[in-house]
Amino acid sequence: MIENFEDTTSELTGDEMKLLPVIINGFKAHTSEKPIEAPEIVGLMNNYLADKRINMKFNTVRLRKFANHIRSNSLLPLIATSKGYYVSHDKAEIQSQIKSLRQRAQSIINCADGMAVFIKS
Repeated sequence: MIENFEDTTSELTGDEMKLLPVIINGFKAHTSEKPIEAPEIVGLMNNYLADKRINMKFNTVRLRKFANHIRSNSLLPLIATSKGYYVSHDKAEIQSQIKSLRQRAQSIINCADGMAVFIKS
């Protein structure tokens, strides 16, 4: 969990873990030529849950948690761009995703370092 975001960044629940194969199979159907955007994934997942009579609401925050889990556990080479999510086994695309993730991480570190100035004595 992430401090100040505990409600939205909690680990995947047992019920959510049961949905992991569904999410993975959904991502596998998408390539760089046919990415899928977050709102579409959320809509499809909520329809799936309703059809299966599963009392759960899916949202973009949990989608990002699933994406994080999939990448962190090397389950799929999941790429995310401004055009959407897709799976790629292309080394250049994976390297580009790694670079993007590291740049975003560095941006967050820079923000933390900037905030730390206010508490230094």
